Amino acid sequence: MPQRSSAKAPVTTAAKVLLVDDNVDLLKLISLRLKPLMLDIRSATSGEEALSILSLWRADLVVTDLQLPGISGMQLFEQIHNKNPLLPVIILTAHGTIPDAVKATQAGVASYLTKPFDSDTLVAQIQTLLKASGFATDANNSSEVPAWRSNIITKSPLMENLLGLVSDLANADDVVLFEGEAGTGKEELARALHAKSRRASEPFSRVIFATNPEPQLVVDVFGKIGTGSIEQPERIGALQRADGGTFLLSDFRGVSAELLKRLLTAWHERRASPVDSDHVYKFDIRVIATTSRIGKFGQNAESLWQMGPKLEFTTLQVPPLNERREDIPLLITHGLGQVKARSDMQFSNKAVQVLMNAEWPGNVRQLLNVVKQCAALSKNKIITDTLVSSRIGKDSGKIPPLSTAQREFEREYLVDVLKRTHGNVTRAANLAQRNRTEFHRLLKKHKIEAKTFRQNSS
Repeated sequence: MPQRSSAKAPVTTAAKVLLVDDNVDLLKLISLRLKPLMLDIRSATSGEEALSILSLWRADLVVTDLQLPGISGMQLFEQIHNKNPLLPVIILTAHGTIPDAVKATQAGVASYLTKPFDSDTLVAQIQTLLKASGFATDANNSSEVPAWRSNIITKSPLMENLLGLVSDLANADDVVLFEGEAGTGKEELARALHAKSRRASEPFSRVIFATNPEPQLVVDVFGKIGTGSIEQPERIGALQRADGGTFLLSDFRGVSAELLKRLLTAWHERRASPVDSDHVYKFDIRVIATTSRIGKFGQNAESLWQMGPKLEFTTLQVPPLNERREDIPLLITHGLGQVKARSDMQFSNKAVQVLMNAEWPGNVRQLLNVVKQCAALSKNKIITDTLVSSRIGKDSGKIPPLSTAQREFEREYLVDVLKRTHGNVTRAANLAQRNRTEFHRLLKKHKIEAKTFRQNSS
């Protein structure tokens, strides 16, 4: 089985970054260290100057000292956050003000570094935050996405390499096998291969092998002559429906050697017969297959194919989402766009970081499910990291311990009651049918501040 591979494409950034510090020499030093990132950098020596710049220039990230003349770095962050809660802010602080920096992080600051800081650490944090915000685009960013690959949401070098191989293979009639974990987008890639090929205007016929019993599969693939009655209608097989176009064997793990041999022989001879019939129909198709059993399909990968005629086929590996995390912000935006009624929503910086750092065993499919769940459940336009974390846990398919489920339910219940009463503890306790002292104890247990809900309601 030939394997295709090529080197990763370079990734550059073109984001706007504002640096704020009253030390002009430090501003020059930071700008110099950030030069390899190819950023659009502006500088300010005070918080007031920074706000003036931001009123005329839309930054994508702000790096500010905590101690500034006039308004402090924290006050600058608060004013930025009020106008644009999704704009990431990094705070630089001296060792003596670390507690203040911790409070700032809890308030929503994206990150903080203590002076003197390591420039490599600052560069790494800026890159991480810009990726989370949807930057780090490739140098050919200006070109439009070709129609044949418009359903593939990516800017990952790994995926770009794969799409390049798909393009190269499009007009050959070799069998192409896409291997990858569940939810990685194998079928979307198969459809892109078809759309790029000379057969694009012809049918695309798909049969899912993993979920159907074999007798039904045989009928689905080859068809069956009926009597013309309602009880026994004629069934046109997928091979015949795909004539001139592409036939996709979707997720064919566990298919028997006998059926696979019959299918591949039919493909090689360009003809087949319906079930229980001597009638022969001809067809001309291109075969694509997908499987989540990486490195094998059926009991013996090599021998199953060799049982049929000698075939030319190429295996392409589809990377899991945790190897293309730079695509997560794009997929988040795509997922929100699919929930049209909630398309004005956004994820907070912390929420995006949670999504960026998650394991995603279900890959792109799981991520989009979580995005849609959060959009449906959020009561605010800004989706919080707390909600995201809860949905990731629920979407993983794992059953949490009863104690954990009870604790999560209790906290969500308290938050809901406080939202309904706008932070009024007495009314909330009455609504929950608990005395005020016990209700305060529950709030303390879950580290919930009632005043937060009074502030948010104003």
